[in-house]
Amino acid sequence: MSRTIRTLLVATTLIAVASGVALGSATGASNAGNRFEASFKESNAAVVNRIADLGIFQLINTGTGTVGAFGPATLVLAMSQDRSVTPCGPGSWTNAGVRRIVVAAGVLILRTTAYVCQTAAGPVATGRWRVDGQSSTGVFAGARGSGDETVHIPTATSTLSGKLKLAHEDD
Repeated sequence: MSRTIRTLLVATTLIAVASGVALGSATGASNAGNRFEASFKESNAAVVNRIADLGIFQLINTGTGTVGAFGPATLVLAMSQDRSVTPCGPGSWTNAGVRRIVVAAGVLILRTTAYVCQTAAGPVATGRWRVDGQSSTGVFAGARGSGDETVHIPTATSTLSGKLKLAHEDD
């Protein structure tokens, strides 16, 4: 092979590698195989208690934590609880809410539903979340995915896991 062709091949390879690195940096952190893992420590910021007349309890929580490869994160959770239903016995209820997760690469919006059941350690919420890609921004704009969540209410900790497919990733 001639020296000119080898030089062109090496130059083309270097450009391709550099472009891939630049594209990876521009789109944010990789989420290794579309795996999504996050954990937060939450605290209560506001409450509307209408259990007595409507059976509804609403809250706003804030929190800090980490989101896998995306790093440190803050959280705002708006949750509505229907305390008039008891899906897993006395003292249980249903939750429906929105999580706004902010990382350096953008804002991820998750819509969530859960059952809160009494356990020996106190109430624990288990549920499902789904990405709202239309409301998300930055690297999360147009994302899709879903997964599971667990919230240990006595310790105010939440963990989320599932799949997250960013809009720029191939199908």
